[in-house]
Amino acid sequence: MTSFFEHQRSSFKRNYLRNLIVLASADGSLEAEEKALITRIGLRRGLKAWQIDELLQDTTKHDVFLPESVANRMNMLFDLMELVYANRQVNENEITYIKGILVAFQLPLTVMDDLTKLFEYGTPTSLQWRDFVDEICTSTAQSK
Repeated sequence: MTSFFEHQRSSFKRNYLRNLIVLASADGSLEAEEKALITRIGLRRGLKAWQIDELLQDTTKHDVFLPESVANRMNMLFDLMELVYANRQVNENEITYIKGILVAFQLPLTVMDDLTKLFEYGTPTSLQWRDFVDEICTSTAQSK
């Protein structure tokens, strides 16, 4: 029997992955590279392959999911940006989606330029990402 907390954790992971699927579909199609990356991210985040396949086949509309903690929000932002650059073709709809996420996370839209610079030549290292997150958190805290 699944406990309440296991169900909550599973629901979090599924909703998290749905955001990635919505972004990947923003250009009108879900390409093989994007599906493969979504699958890797889903597995890395603790979902089973059958759960990921189920989510990829689900065509119902879902609300954007916003994680509560800063760490989960930054993880999701990283995964979203990695997905934007998965097929090396950045689409205006994808940029609009990321900007909407930034607004929802109460981050300045200027962060989009920083994200673009960070990801345009490949996925940043974990150290580069950590430095970026620290810088964003510090500058956001100072502006409040």
